[in-house]
Parts: sequence; structure tokens; C-alpha cells
Amino acid sequence: MKKLINYSWSKLALAGGIIILGAASCSKTLDVNADPNNFLDVPVATLLPAAEVNLAFSIGGNGTRIPASFVQLYSGHRNQPLQYGQYNVTPASTDGLWSSLYAGVLRDLLAITIKSRVAGDSMYVGVSQLLTAYTYGYLTDMYGDIPFTDALKDDKQLTPAYDKQQDVYPAVIAMIEAGISNVKSAKGTKPGGDDVIYAGNMANWEKFGNSLKLRLLNHLSKKQPNAAADFLATNPVLITANADNAKVTFGTTQANANPIYSFDELSGRKDAAVSSTIVNRMKAIDPNDARISKYFKPVKNNTNGVAGQYIGNVPGGDNDDAGEAKFSRVGPAFAGNGAPIILLSTAEVQFLTAEIKFRKNDQIGAAAAYSAALDADFEFVGSASYAATYKLRPEVVYNSTLQRIMEQKWIVMMQAPYEAWTDWRRTGVPALTAPTTNFTDGVVPRRIPYPQLEINLNNAALKNGPGVPVPFESLKTKVWWDQ
Repeated sequence: MKKLINYSWSKLALAGGIIILGAASCSKTLDVNADPNNFLDVPVATLLPAAEVNLAFSIGGNGTRIPASFVQLYSGHRNQPLQYGQYNVTPASTDGLWSSLYAGVLRDLLAITIKSRVAGDSMYVGVSQLLTAYTYGYLTDMYGDIPFTDALKDDKQLTPAYDKQQDVYPAVIAMIEAGISNVKSAKGTKPGGDDVIYAGNMANWEKFGNSLKLRLLNHLSKKQPNAAADFLATNPVLITANADNAKVTFGTTQANANPIYSFDELSGRKDAAVSSTIVNRMKAIDPNDARISKYFKPVKNNTNGVAGQYIGNVPGGDNDDAGEAKFSRVGPAFAGNGAPIILLSTAEVQFLTAEIKFRKNDQIGAAAAYSAALDADFEFVGSASYAATYKLRPEVVYNSTLQRIMEQKWIVMMQAPYEAWTDWRRTGVPALTAPTTNFTDGVVPRRIPYPQLEINLNNAALKNGPGVPVPFESLKTKVWWDQ
């Protein structure tokens, strides 16, 4: 990693109740050789919203577009979105994601932890620990082995070693448990309006921590099949209402817009589209599904006579739609002006519960959780009254199969496509066929490649650890929990 890390920003723009890093117009260089206990002389109340928004913007932007393309929720028709859909993902493709999470989010969270421990503000420490665990969990799920033990120790270690994923997971779980203990401690000053996720509600942070733990333990279904069930049996408090969803709500100006909306709408690129795989499946299950108009935007222009219809692009298809007259885009629920980025939701937690109970052969419990998950999603998009009708559809009624649970979860995870990709890697649901044009010999990717920055600056650690990525071949290799 670099000895000097450059942070560039135009300003911290406060609008719509959030703070977000804007586009670069001036640059400041931070010397990380300084004492790590005093390396950011910035108030915790300023660091926390910056970290939360940067996390949501990074994961909700490129951190969503790549896996969403793999799992056929998105299907861009040209340029970068098309490359993702054809599995043309190179180390350079992941530079920005890696840098924003390591050099931005995790560094800010480390500063919060250090400063809050000195001040005795244990609740701030707990929030930072939970968000740090979330970030590392995301990184290891996307890449596999990652720098963890030596990460962010730039004053001592400029070339951090890679920890194996099987070692990262228990460390992250332990971090979650410590974070839960701290948010429950009632010690010191607690966050308030600077916490753009929960506004300092420690009860909700406890629910978030337990729900995150349940998600990660369930990721281990191939390695530790009883871990999630054992934890669920302790009756942890979980996210059980949409009002408690962990999310960052973005504003309505260019300075603080939703990342997907910003990428395709405000930028003027017009490169993105949704996949025909999910659009066609949702229409086939129920053409009147009230969520279709919330998940997708109808075709905008009528050059081809299909304006107002919901049409997805064939995965990997390069039929140019710069005129927005052929394909739908991601809809207002997830990419609208002011739409939130969902970090963890009631619907996801209920689907986790359904899967866990199914694996324990508790079909009554699985059916109840499955039903509650669908209720929560329809309520989230403002169509709660349609849930009962939808659940009567023949291809929706719970049939005591994992396939039924996971297909419906794949649809709902339009809200968090990286989790849909993780689920597909674990379960093989839905059945995916690689696009005709692809760079992986027809293999749907199982991980993303380490970034070019690491190849350039931390090459020895890569060689001593997971290995330097081989273009396109590395995408086909499984992470530890997927083996």
C-alpha cells in the first residue's frame, strides 16, 4: 500500500440530511507515517457520517454493479456495464472499490475507534466496530483472502500480508460481538444526527449487529452448516421491521445523489440496463407484480414502439441503447433520485431465517419467515396490500424447497445484489447461463480480481498469499466458503 494516501474532494456537502464526498476539485495529502493514534484531527461527529455515506456510496455503486451483472440483475449494453455483463472484469476494474473501502471507509472508522476509546465513548466505538465488520465482511466475500491483521498499519507495515478468509471470518464475527457489547454499554457520548443510518438509536445498532452476524454465519452454510442455526436458536434481537432497516438515504442534488442514479442518469452515460433474466422471470411469475414498476423503470423513449414497457437486456448483449428506447433501467426503489442504499433489511433477515429453518427441517418456521420476507419487501416499495395476492401465485406459494426460498430472495436482493451473488455461489439458485460473449470460457465468476493497485504496490504480499490474479482465470476460482 502507498505510504502517502491522497484524498480528494470538492467539499463535504450537507444536503438532504446527509454528508457525502463530492467530486474531486482539490486534493489534500495525508501523511500516514504520523502517529496512528492521532492521524486524523477531525471530530468523530464529522468522521462518522463521512464513513457511513462513503460505505453506502462505494458498495451501492461499483460494489453493486459488478456482482449485479454476474448474477443477471443488471445487464449493461455498452462500455463498462457491458464489460461487467460479459465478465470482462480486470484488476483495474476493482481499483476504485478497494481504495474507497480501505483508504477511505476503514481508515475513517479506525480513527473513530481510536478517538472514541480515548474519550471513553464506548457507543461510538461499537458503531465503528459494527461498520468495520460489515466492510471487511463485504471485502472478503468479494475477493477472498484480504489484508486484515496488518491492514491500515501504514506507520509499521507498508506491504500488509493477506489473511486467509477462514481466519478473517471468525475475526469479523468477534468484532461484531464486541461492537454489540459496546453499543449496549450506554457508556460515554452516543451518536446523534451525525449517525445517518440510525441517528444514534443503540437498540437498532444491536439489531443490526445481530442481523449482520446471522448473514455472515449463513454464508458458511457449506463449511459450518449449523453455525447460523445455533446462533438463531439463542433468540437474538434482529431487524424485524422496515423502519429498522439499515440504510443510507441519499439526497436529490448532484452532490449527494444515489450512486446508481448518479452513474447512469446524472453522468449522461446511458450505458446501464437491467437484465432480461430478472425482468422476464418476475413478469412470468406475476405480470401484475406491484414491485415491477418500483424495481425497474419503463423504457423511456418510443423510437422502437416500446415506451412504457418493462424490457431487460439479454445478459452480455451489446445492442446499443444510448437513446433509452430499448431497455429498462434500475427503478425508483433503488436508483431513483433520493433512493436509499440498503445495507441490511427486514426482508433479507426473514429470508435468512427461512433458509436456516429449512435446513433444520423446520418447515413451519421456514414458511412463516418466507411469507414475512415477501410482506416486508412489498411494504418497503409501498405496495403492502399486494403481498397477499402475490403469495397465492403457483410459483410463489411455499413448497418446502430451498429453490423456492432462494429464487424469491434473488428477486428481492435487487436491493443488495452482492448478496444475491453470494447466495448464488452457495446454492446455485437461480440457474444461470453465461452470456454468449464472455471472457471466462462460459464460467459465471465466483470472485472479483485483486486490484491493479495491489499488484503494483503490494506484489510480494500477493505472491506470498492468494497469488497475483491471472486475467479472467482468477474470476473462476472459488473463495473458501464456496468450496
